[in-house]
Amino acid sequence: MKIISLVQPNFQQGPKEFNAHYLPYSAGVLWAYVNQFDSIKSNYQLEDIIWRRDNINETVNKLSKCDIVGFSTYVWNKNYNYALARKLKEINPNCIILFGGPEMPITKKDIFTRLPFIDVVIKSEGEKVLRDLLDAITQNASWNTIPGLLINQEGVAHDTGNSLRISNLEELPSPYLTGVFDKIMEEHPDVEWNATVETNRGCPYSCTFCDWGSLTYAKVKKFELQKVFDELEWIGQKKCGFVTITDANFGMFVERDNAIADKLLEVQEKYGYPSTFAMSWAKDQKPEVFDIVFKLIKSPKFNQGLTVSVQSMDLDVLENIKRKNLAQHKIENIFALCDKHNIPVYTEIILGLPGETKETWKEGFYKIFRAGNHTGINVLQAQMLENAEMNLLQKKLHKITSVPVYDYMSGSYNYNELQECVDVVTGTADMPTEEMLDSQVFSWFMQTFHINGLTTYISRFLHKNAGIDYSEFYDKLWNYISTDPWIIKESKEVRKYYENWMINGKINHPNISNIEVHGWNIIHRTTLNMHLERKYNYMFDLIEKFVSESFNLDQQCLKQLVNFQRNYVINYDSIDEFPFTKQFDYDFLDYILDDKPLKNPVKYKFEFPESKDMSLDRFLENIYFGRKRNFGKTLITKEK
Repeated sequence: MKIISLVQPNFQQGPKEFNAHYLPYSAGVLWAYVNQFDSIKSNYQLEDIIWRRDNINETVNKLSKCDIVGFSTYVWNKNYNYALARKLKEINPNCIILFGGPEMPITKKDIFTRLPFIDVVIKSEGEKVLRDLLDAITQNASWNTIPGLLINQEGVAHDTGNSLRISNLEELPSPYLTGVFDKIMEEHPDVEWNATVETNRGCPYSCTFCDWGSLTYAKVKKFELQKVFDELEWIGQKKCGFVTITDANFGMFVERDNAIADKLLEVQEKYGYPSTFAMSWAKDQKPEVFDIVFKLIKSPKFNQGLTVSVQSMDLDVLENIKRKNLAQHKIENIFALCDKHNIPVYTEIILGLPGETKETWKEGFYKIFRAGNHTGINVLQAQMLENAEMNLLQKKLHKITSVPVYDYMSGSYNYNELQECVDVVTGTADMPTEEMLDSQVFSWFMQTFHINGLTTYISRFLHKNAGIDYSEFYDKLWNYISTDPWIIKESKEVRKYYENWMINGKINHPNISNIEVHGWNIIHRTTLNMHLERKYNYMFDLIEKFVSESFNLDQQCLKQLVNFQRNYVINYDSIDEFPFTKQFDYDFLDYILDDKPLKNPVKYKFEFPESKDMSLDRFLENIYFGRKRNFGKTLITKEK
């Protein structure tokens, strides 16, 4: 009997006190598949599945007696896996080291010169290839006839060709339902487990910055619906705190995904778990996708709204990255529906894509505002993923520069001895590094004032009432506040920390309260400081003065508009006052959203639908962790 272990470690997720970790889903799927065959059951014993980044030496000792160890490799565990495998090979040279996953450099001819401790790499889907490889090891047969491998032959990579994709996903047993994770969960009752559910596999898009489509092939294949239902039931019964549906395009199959959403809500109602859940929404969205979101948003435990991933609003950029964007009218319809029904909408854009300039980047924000999204823009920094076309083929063409960044992934900054990094784009032919820094500071400015709520309704009102374009409004606002001492300090420091990131691969920012500030959340820094330093009234006084001096508005209307805006943003020092109502002479909400008369007395109710007892530290944490549910802003309704 041969002893095998699998390795798929990840960082702790979310706030530290939750002690939340992902179950090692990929490793579990591999073992659930191979272990259904008698040839595997009778010849192999699964010893361990490594799911956490424990001390390397302790983990090596745990795996030292294994005959085979397989590693699932991603950007968040690549360096850990390499270090573990290298030490394991040193103390047990006879152990067969097997690697797979999206971060393996399978196109590099010198892969085994760089990684000599690896014996064999599975190039794509691993289930069938792993079974064939384990059978060959048992029979002491050649591996050369097994498609889908890169074999280390004295430092030279021998490619056995490509394996066939699994055509029928019903062949894949569930790691949950077959008990693969039972032992792990029983041994660690203190962990809040995050579960992963695949309802389908594949992505029809071939975006050059992503390796999803290239690794899983374009055709989308579906798992049996009953299996998905049974896994969700298991997740609820086992009290998993969080579930991620990992489909590339949830909502693509409207009827089926509606049924999955219904089942998720049913499980949550029955067991109280999962506490929260998330998914990646379909790129080409139909109104029916909104219907699914509208159904889910009624659950008090749904932790996000609708994500619309446009990546760029510039057509030339979209052509460069092979991404067909949503038609503009589709975006506007979806945004309007979300706006009307108080559903947070979240648009993802990526800084550093080939062809993007500083001017098109700024205009991209304004296009999104004009289209109707005012609650969420998530700025991602372009990454050079190992097997993505942008890394393999477009890097030289577009003069892309990058730097290893060590604080991009949530959790990565806590591991000083063995850090993980992502190659982040620092410049392109169309956006040199200095202009990228300008663009990052601009993104911070827009996040602070428009997305996080300081001037959202003011700019929307002026756009509608006076024809003031968002570009004009925010150009004027930037020029006005650039003389304010506190804003000067904030903007200079933000630029300095972004510069650290672009040059040294780390922001090196001190904590704000107990919030660890890193590359992925520095954009919220000023919002955090506004609450921590009690600058709430200071900022709104500055905004009121700006609007009064810059635009020809009736003073009574201006005063009430700014008051309406103030009440849209939560002031931590006043959360115990919610909910409250306020009388206005102007119906700003219906005027902006539904073209109804402006001069109409109205009473608005402002609500903070979360715990009024939360500490300032937790409040600040939620500004980042709760961004997809529009945390930090009030829910506004009209009193009848």
